Amino acid sequence: MLEKLLKPLAPYLPENNRLERIWILAKFDFKSRYYYHNLGVLWALIKPLFEFVVYYVVFTMIFSSSMPNYALYLFLGLILWYFFVEGSSKGIHVLLSKRYLLENIPFNKLDLFISSTFSAFLGFLFNFFAYIVLSLILGIIPLNSYFLYFPLLIANLFLLTMGTSLLLATIGIYVKDIQHVWDMVILAGLWLTPVLYDKALIEEKFASLLYLNPVAGIMINIREVILYNRLPDLTFLLFNFAYASLLFLLGYYLFKAYSHKAAEKI
Repeated sequence: MLEKLLKPLAPYLPENNRLERIWILAKFDFKSRYYYHNLGVLWALIKPLFEFVVYYVVFTMIFSSSMPNYALYLFLGLILWYFFVEGSSKGIHVLLSKRYLLENIPFNKLDLFISSTFSAFLGFLFNFFAYIVLSLILGIIPLNSYFLYFPLLIANLFLLTMGTSLLLATIGIYVKDIQHVWDMVILAGLWLTPVLYDKALIEEKFASLLYLNPVAGIMINIREVILYNRLPDLTFLLFNFAYASLLFLLGYYLFKAYSHKAAEKI
């Protein structure tokens, strides 16, 4: 099934070069996660759908959320959040899981992080297609006059995710407990990011958190563009690109400086 979905992209990836290697690594990583499961890659959709149903029931029936189009608001927030969480978390283990490649094939270690993040992005695309279907069923047309901002915002999230992944991988070379620390950060981040609730709840008392948390700004802008057919907040856009760029450069610099220790540490 995955091969059919990805086949249209194959002609744009030249053979025998770096792009092909990244593509093969990303595709293999995405497929291998579901290889031994009966439902295969459908699990990439089932899990976020299940959590969507749970949160939707809790926030609409128990907390009585009256937000318009809350189902779309929630589902879009969840799949964006899971892309960031999965893509960043994978960086912690990428050197260990691909150790066999590092020991036998000379190539740029950065390719592992690009392919790892792209693998998480494939899962996002799978779920975004489900969002498009749900959106059309509910009568909301996601392709609007501001949709051209969407690739830019997704590129911002991709850069932020890969920068975080590089930083976590570098820390993980020396601090083996980083996964547990990051799990706690993710749990806190879920509730400090307007994934489940209206951003107005943060804006009223803790507006600065939206600037300290770049995932929040990107998520708000994507919803503005896709769900509400409005111009994204340009302040958020500039701030979040600066944040992602600095984090990526920091992560890349530290990884280049200390990744040579990975072979003896992992």
